[in-house]
Amino acid sequence: MHIPVIFEDSNVLVIDKPSGLVVHPFDNSDEYTLVDFLHEHSPEMFHIENNITLQDGRSISLGGIVHKLDRETSGVMVIAKNEKTFHGLKEQFQSHTTKKVYTAVVEGVVEKDSFTVDAPLGRNKKDYKQQVNPANPRGELRDAVTEVRVISRKDSTTLIELTPKTGRTHQLRAHMSYTGHPIVGDIAYGSLTKDSRIMLHAKSLTCIVGGEQKTFESGLPKEFV
Repeated sequence: MHIPVIFEDSNVLVIDKPSGLVVHPFDNSDEYTLVDFLHEHSPEMFHIENNITLQDGRSISLGGIVHKLDRETSGVMVIAKNEKTFHGLKEQFQSHTTKKVYTAVVEGVVEKDSFTVDAPLGRNKKDYKQQVNPANPRGELRDAVTEVRVISRKDSTTLIELTPKTGRTHQLRAHMSYTGHPIVGDIAYGSLTKDSRIMLHAKSLTCIVGGEQKTFESGLPKEFV
């Protein structure tokens, strides 16, 4: 799988993650992952202490990975190449001081030109999906805020820009489902349209690297056009 490099210096590697690429191995899997690519491209980053244990018992290193995108989500990922940059980026993601902007194609015609979804998320005890105010939540709900802006409308779909102000798992997918406009191809979150992928793309990411604020961008995938 071809993985385009957007930018690289001694501190970071910025990639345009293709849809379909999983970030790291999961239970009993042996498919090619982003971690495999990083071992080939920048093996020095695996000196960073960043280990996780999978449910199948395997312990793996994520190297300089500080944030993730779902398998079917494409776009900008920033990966640290040294310990100092790793901890700096990790703190920015945890404190939500990075700015992430996504593009999505959603079902239906979104009427308002812009609006904010402020709706807490959680999971039902027997469901893996994030939901707004689930009836039987597993633990406490977590605040989640997403800004939505319409880019263009067609007869049955809308191209939108999404800016998450919080960083919850599946936040954008759950919030758009809640509005009645699920992301095209996102069957798990209510889309009625089968597609080759979920139509969600990480368009840009702004963060501090090497003491400077930098914005990294990825163009609109051809499927969205």
